[in-house]
Amino acid sequence: MNPESLFELETEKSFLSYLLIKGANGGIDLGILPSDLYLDLHRRIFQSILELIDANIAVEPVAVINQLKENSRFKDEAKEINYIMQLYTDAILIQPLSYYSRRIKKLSDRRTYLKILQDSIEKVHTDQSDNEEIFTYIESELAKISRNVQSRGLRPVKEDKNDLIDYVKLMYETKGTTIGLRTHIHFLDEATTGLKPHELVILAARPGNGKTTLALNIASNVALREKKPVAIFSLEMSRMELLIKMICSDARINSSLLKSGALAPNDQSKLLNSIIKVTSAPIYIDDSGSLSIWEFKSRIRQLLITTPLSLIVVDYLQLMNDPTSKDGGRQQEVASISRNLKQMAREAQCPIIALSQMSRAVESRSREQRPQLSDLRESGAIEQDADIVMFIYREELVKAKEEGLDKVPDDIKNKAEIIIAKNRSGPVTNFKLNFIPEYSRFDNL
Repeated sequence: MNPESLFELETEKSFLSYLLIKGANGGIDLGILPSDLYLDLHRRIFQSILELIDANIAVEPVAVINQLKENSRFKDEAKEINYIMQLYTDAILIQPLSYYSRRIKKLSDRRTYLKILQDSIEKVHTDQSDNEEIFTYIESELAKISRNVQSRGLRPVKEDKNDLIDYVKLMYETKGTTIGLRTHIHFLDEATTGLKPHELVILAARPGNGKTTLALNIASNVALREKKPVAIFSLEMSRMELLIKMICSDARINSSLLKSGALAPNDQSKLLNSIIKVTSAPIYIDDSGSLSIWEFKSRIRQLLITTPLSLIVVDYLQLMNDPTSKDGGRQQEVASISRNLKQMAREAQCPIIALSQMSRAVESRSREQRPQLSDLRESGAIEQDADIVMFIYREELVKAKEEGLDKVPDDIKNKAEIIIAKNRSGPVTNFKLNFIPEYSRFDNL
């Protein structure tokens, strides 16, 4: 494309003429910045006009000329003063101001797109980095375009009237029940009214408490019962191990019997049905053993081209890395990963459930070992970015460690307490689930 087709000097002149003749005030959203104008002189004139507006000084040629003088912006004073006066005296204005500003912004954005593409082509030709690194750079630059296109900036709330009415009507019709993504964990759906498209959900527990199992149960419920696409990133278990857990949970088959080849004939038929069911579901698994946050974002964006996701699961957060921030220490690296997960939830418009480790401090407490927010490993940034923080607490494991397995009371055996310690849009609460480890399954009580 010819770069000359990506600017219109006459449109820019009409825009400035309009302001010089009719003026403007701070209540008008001009919709563009000086950098959106192509001609350098136009940028300098517009910058001076914006400063006058900000100072509540009437916009007219003499004030604009004085502003340019006082800020030493003239490059050829006599010639440029004459140019400003011609903008004021020679203009023929037919269109409203918004017409000119929209045209200028459209062409400015296209020049930006062209520059990004040209820089990307140059990087392909000259950069000696690995292909993956170059691709990640190009994709991140293109994502900036996408975010810029999607961003609508500050808008009056009157534009939200119809959406707000529809949302309130939905809440009224559902009478406080699930309006977001249904997990089919009843008390979780009740506390959250369903997971929302932009939410980052942290699920944390000490090793062996079942956080991978619970996350997989939720993912399976979304894919199998809601028929909605799910992406699972596993940095610890292989895709085959995940699939075994999913089919055993769905078929309610003891995974130990499956591994030992001791399944009863009726279990074999249930297993086959579950294999067909799970492998036909819209589930996508990435079992990369090492994954950077940038690779994660890149793979999500690639999938979103063809598949609008309803849920993303990351198992688990502390196994991810961020090469761009690791020099600042692990705390800063985890903060960057957490922040990018939250940003990706907004960009992908689907909730992300990220599993998290807990510090060993919880085990050092002599009495109350229920997890709390401060028990999250590298907790500060994670707690800040998360919309929901949930813990799994299994009292039977604590009692078994303290008093022996044979002395664990029956009322806490195979029970898990789910603690919602943070909930941006609902109550903090706790509830119990049945835990059936041999089935890799949590069930509602």
